[in-house]
Amino acid sequence: MMKKIIVGIFLLVATTHFSFSQQNMYRTCDTDVKWLEAIKNDPSAAERNDQLRAFRKLFIASPAAQKGISSTGVISYRIPVVFHVIHRYGTENISKAQILNGMELMNLSFQKLNSDTGQVIPLFQPIFANCEIELVLANLDPFGNCTDGITRTYSTLTSSASDNVKALVDWPSNQYFNIWVVQNIASGAAGYAYYPGISANIDGVVMRHDYVGGIGTSNGSNYTERSLTHEVGHWLDLPHTWGSTNSPGLASNCNVDDGISDTPNTIGTANFSCNTAQSTCGAIDNVQNYMDYAACHYMFTDGQKAAMHAALNSPTGGRDNLSTLSNWLATGTEIGRTIQTCVPTADFNNLKRGVCAGSSLTFKDLSWNGEVTSRVWTFQGGTPATDTSASPTVMYLTPGIYNVTLTVSNGIGTDIITRTNIVEVSPNPGVNSVPYSEGFETISFPSGGWRVENPNNNNAWTLSSTAAATGIKSLRLLNHSGNNSGSIDEVITPTFNLSNVSGTHLTFSYAFASKNNSDTSELNMFYSTNCGETWTQRFAKKGASLTTAPNTTNSFIPTSSEWASVTVNLVSGTISSKPNVQFKFQFKNINGNNIYLDDINISGIVGSQELLALQYDFEAFPNPSMSNVQVKMNLEKSQEVRMDLMDVTGRVVSTSSFDAIAGPFQTEISNPGLSGVYFLRVSLADGQFTKRIVFIP
Repeated sequence: MMKKIIVGIFLLVATTHFSFSQQNMYRTCDTDVKWLEAIKNDPSAAERNDQLRAFRKLFIASPAAQKGISSTGVISYRIPVVFHVIHRYGTENISKAQILNGMELMNLSFQKLNSDTGQVIPLFQPIFANCEIELVLANLDPFGNCTDGITRTYSTLTSSASDNVKALVDWPSNQYFNIWVVQNIASGAAGYAYYPGISANIDGVVMRHDYVGGIGTSNGSNYTERSLTHEVGHWLDLPHTWGSTNSPGLASNCNVDDGISDTPNTIGTANFSCNTAQSTCGAIDNVQNYMDYAACHYMFTDGQKAAMHAALNSPTGGRDNLSTLSNWLATGTEIGRTIQTCVPTADFNNLKRGVCAGSSLTFKDLSWNGEVTSRVWTFQGGTPATDTSASPTVMYLTPGIYNVTLTVSNGIGTDIITRTNIVEVSPNPGVNSVPYSEGFETISFPSGGWRVENPNNNNAWTLSSTAAATGIKSLRLLNHSGNNSGSIDEVITPTFNLSNVSGTHLTFSYAFASKNNSDTSELNMFYSTNCGETWTQRFAKKGASLTTAPNTTNSFIPTSSEWASVTVNLVSGTISSKPNVQFKFQFKNINGNNIYLDDINISGIVGSQELLALQYDFEAFPNPSMSNVQVKMNLEKSQEVRMDLMDVTGRVVSTSSFDAIAGPFQTEISNPGLSGVYFLRVSLADGQFTKRIVFIP
């Protein structure tokens, strides 16, 4: 129906205006687009929603609904909520405090308790509704176990989220209101919901982490901190005030109605402004409504309240069991309940950590579900070997791959987690020299310093004889099937000592085909100069520019002509001249096909000192060392050998001279209580070279 609220514009003033930069800082919602996609695949969802809309008319006319609209201030509906945080241990793994803040802000909005309710202009104050809805975090999970109403799941899908994240964790939607928190939504939206009637397996709200609450990763603006309220409005069957589209600002929207009796027809606010005198369809617009896109979210109307109550009572919408006593008891949300404290779930970052021998790593306790009152870390190969702090720093002296265990407890119980092979300590300096060539013909992969990262535990980089740029073998990642869109897989090279190398270049060959034109997969290459502790990007290709062959819906196998060669310039002093360099090839699968990698070569100009050390098969070990350092060489002729140990300023700390005969030569460099970085200068008849030595106290 069309409806109008007529008032003289001279009675109203525009209260807020936003600059262009502020307009661009906000994201819209994707509810209507996702709803249309869903009902195209499942027309019965639209039928169920139509039945709800018919039920709404009867419900609103009932005496019970009329009494509810009078805003008694008593909670009429209590809804159990669970937040599913889908994360990669980044900022999207938001704190419990931020989630609690988001819950508080939603309840203030639905109960007309915000401190800024007086900002609603006089015209709409008479229909400004207390919706009498309370959202409560669940205290019992679907199996009757204790929960704080928050789950945390590691998945790369968080970076391009849609309904795909719902298969990871999904509690019954007739008992819980599911909210999935993600890093980024594939469409670029702030969030989206489904109207009542949708299939149970996708029912709920998906929300970017920075649009939950007003603290933590949120920017705290009115629009941002109340965007989740907007999505809950959709979940309770409220369209945008201009109708069921995501296109505000169109003149044709005046001919569309949102189905709510007391919201004036409007074209909608398209620029996140807040002009309370705005009149686009013959009446003053309710721009301050939560279901508009104005940057001043303040209110729901009585008509919207009645529509939401109808959604919570309709037998076809899937929401009618939520606010019942039996469901409150099943979910631990009954009125007057003493909230249970749960056993903590032990957790810390599960990404493999790289570090150079003699360096340190810092870990952080990320346990959830219950407060931790005590903890014990166990660090295989680390110093210290155990710790009880929330964020310990651990030194690793010896190259190798190690496990980390965390045990957490409170008065209720204990949980333990061990992450195997999570710390990789690399030799320092790197073990490989230039020139270097790997065609994967004879290697046992992964070995010899090569490793793969497969965080989703699906298809990973493997050695394959299916195709090759040269020879018969290459590395292959199967994406045609078995690797979900959004998966990230990596292959990491051994370490290289480029300390005496200049003009460095890396070349490699790859082959890739898309399934279709919607493929936006990426191939990225990074380098690290600290044994993988941090990475810097050096190469990137994505989408059509990445392909080396025509699109194919079959599992891609390249011909000999469907390979591309890439040369990456590593001449920069941030790479060349560094004693420990690694490279990482990363593939992000966005509806992609198979990709192949072959012929990785590193070349450069090797300095005369490095050549001399290679000529004499020079070794210094252990390095880093807590005591003395053994030195070995193979002398081509008898000669004097002089060794000077110098500090970083060039001051000679100790000197040793030997009259050595031709053949194997070995001696020991004493450590008279030294610690830190030193340089060993070796002088021979043919010249001299310098090697870096690290002493650890």
